[in-house]
Amino acid sequence: MINLKIAELEPENNFDIVKVRIISKQGPRQVEARGQTLFIWDILVVDDSDSTVLTLWGAQAGEKYNVGDVVTIENGWCKMFQDKKQITLGRNGKMFPAEDDPSIPTSIPE
Repeated sequence: MINLKIAELEPENNFDIVKVRIISKQGPRQVEARGQTLFIWDILVVDDSDSTVLTLWGAQAGEKYNVGDVVTIENGWCKMFQDKKQITLGRNGKMFPAEDDPSIPTSIPE
């Protein structure tokens, strides 16, 4: 598996691995889609190349992660939403805590 940086992710494509730090999170917010209520978390993540929004689906999906945590996302999906790159877990993606990495900034790179 290839470990990529946020800046290297290509919209409308899967990616193997990205390791990021959570710098803010919002959610869950409710949306109505296809006659059902869904819950979405918007989590701002960063690495030393860029920042992006990680979208998690589910009422409790973002609760176990905190601002400052470093996480690894495997088998994710990158898409464009409102002219900005976003990442999700997609169908087969996984997200799990990672060891803290001092090379990953704690704010958006300049």
